[in-house]
Parts: sequence; structure tokens; C-alpha cells
Amino acid sequence: MKLFVMALTALILWTLQGVLYRKLWTKHLTACLAFDRRSAVEGERGVLTETITNAKSLPLPILHVKFQMGKDLVFTSSSNSKITDYNYRSDIFSCMPWQKIRRNLEFCCNKRGYYTISQVQLVSYDLFFSGHFVTFMDVDAGFYVYPRAVDSCRMEPFYRNLMGQILSRQALLPDPFETQSVRPYEPYDPYRIVNWKATARTGSLKVNVYAPTASWQVMFLLDVDSDRLWKDEALTEEAIRLCGSYSQRLIKEGVPVSLRTNGRDSITGGQAFIEAGAGGSHARAIMDLLARIRIDLVPHPSMEQVLEETACFSTGHDKVICILLSPSQHPSMARAFSALCRRAPGSQWILPVRPGEDVRLEHQGDFSVFFWEVPYDYS
Repeated sequence: MKLFVMALTALILWTLQGVLYRKLWTKHLTACLAFDRRSAVEGERGVLTETITNAKSLPLPILHVKFQMGKDLVFTSSSNSKITDYNYRSDIFSCMPWQKIRRNLEFCCNKRGYYTISQVQLVSYDLFFSGHFVTFMDVDAGFYVYPRAVDSCRMEPFYRNLMGQILSRQALLPDPFETQSVRPYEPYDPYRIVNWKATARTGSLKVNVYAPTASWQVMFLLDVDSDRLWKDEALTEEAIRLCGSYSQRLIKEGVPVSLRTNGRDSITGGQAFIEAGAGGSHARAIMDLLARIRIDLVPHPSMEQVLEETACFSTGHDKVICILLSPSQHPSMARAFSALCRRAPGSQWILPVRPGEDVRLEHQGDFSVFFWEVPYDYS
């Protein structure tokens, strides 16, 4: 009889705890994934923080936390992770009542991109491991990996060429809102530029010297296609790095920069572009967009089509210098860019090439061509 009562009691407890866990295991259970910062650069390291909170009196002896993210964010500790088409991660926790657990996972940024984690899967068991329970929770974790900077010394020839073009062609107009200095009055000076405060202070006529205003801007044209039989993605990625480094340097010099490309934005799915602008926020917007460009999303327009659209788009602004970054050497590309450069004198074509590669580019004479050698990676 006692044995029967004990067995019945055990059965009742087993059943009750199973029902209790099935109904209450997710109550006040939260899982959060957050990156330690917004962005990093290729080759740098970041930290992903897992935070699990069990704010109830019911213990969870085993809790599996599973999620996936881009395969090019590689955890420095390979345990609990598997890389195929994504980087799959599965961690095990033991959550006692009213416990909050935080775990930091270090990873290396192996490739440019915009990486997101949108969902986490939670798997748990009852006290006797007689059944398992599964739920999904939405998370919102995003991380930018910017293209790394290229060698600034190698950039110097085409950077100096561009700045020389801007300085020689820009129309210098006085900006009446920005005084650069004060000088003595000359007979040919109009009275409207007399600085009366400086005149009263010195006892002789002084006039304002206004800072010049330059209306030139630079438009980057980034090609993610290739005319090779097998697409060499390393050349495209190097073109993206060049675009990032070149644009940041120009923005620091106060030159407005815009970007048009035939690549697609990984967030919107549409063609990636950004209007002209300058300043720190615009510099970050450029790098954000370069991180989001997907070179594997198809279909996308040809670069020749983008160049033709740009020629129509830029008709209202005649002070634009174009910089084409493309590994393609197709004659139709050269003709399209040459047609655009008739409206944009002083433009450049930066051509990423492999060591010893035959150059087939037909130079049309309306732009400067600079070669950027990209060595093979044998690692």
C-alpha cells in the first residue's frame, strides 16, 4: 500500500510539475542580445553580450539560447558555434529563481557588412527532463563593419591630382557671411565692405576680406560588377575600401561628397545612393552605406546604366568631379564614363587590377586613369 501511495504521489508530482513548467516557464523570462558598440572596422574585434533574466520563483535547470548571425563575424571561442551559411550559436545556461545572467562573447570582424540578429530561440526542460519547451523571442541587434582604410601614401597621386583640379577650376566668390581677415582700405574698395568697428579702433579705414566660396563637389561612382569570367570579389571589396578612404579624406577637407552605385542596400533592397554633403554625420552616413552594400544581390542595374542616369541627374550642377571605382575594363564602360566626363572635367577612373594583369582599358582622353594593384591573398 505504501509503495502504491508513493508511486501515485510521484506520478501526481511529475504531472503537476510538467503542467506547471509548460504554462509558466516563459513567464518573466527575457533574453537580450546587444553589441558593445555600433560599428567597427574590418579586422577589429567586438563583443556581443547575452543577457538572460529569470524574474520568477520557478527555476530553469537547463536553458539553451540559440541564434544566428553573419558568418563573417567569427567568435574567438569556437565552442558552442558552427559556421556554415551563417554563424550558428548555442549556449547553455542554468537559471535559478530571480537570477540575471550576463555573458560576453568576443568576435572578430572578418569582412565588411551590416550584420543583424533578429530572433533568439529558447529551449528548456522540466525538472525531470521528461519534456522540452521551445519559444522564440524577437531581438533587435545591428552591427556595422566598415571597410578598412587603404594606404594613404598610395592614394597620394590621385588625391593631389583631384585637389589640383578643384583648386584650378573652382570659381572663387566672396562669402559675405564669413570674414577671413581685415586689411587697410584701398581706393578701389566699395564702402559696403568697410569694417567700421576696426576703423574706429585703429583710426584709419579698414575693410573686410571675405573667405572664398567654392561650389565644387565630388561624386563617387562605385561599380560592384565585373567583366571577368569569374567575378573577383577581392577587387570589388578593394574598390569599396578605396571609396571609403577617399571620401573620408575629402570630407575632412570640406569637399562635399555624394555616392552612386549599382550595388543594392542590404536594408532597403533598393539601389544604394547618398546625396552630396559634408561634415562628421555625412562621413558616417557614407561609411554606413558602404557597409550595407551587398555585391551578391541580383539583379542590379549595369554600371553603364548608372553612368547614363548620372549624366541626366547632374545636369543642374556643372561643378561636379566624378570618380569611378571599377575593376571592369569593358569598352562600353569607357564610352559611358567618357560621355559623363564631358560635363565633369578633371574626373578620374581608379581601376583595381591584379599584379601582372593585362590592361585593356580604352582611354578616351576625358578623364585620368589610375591603377590600384591588389595583390593575391595566399593565406
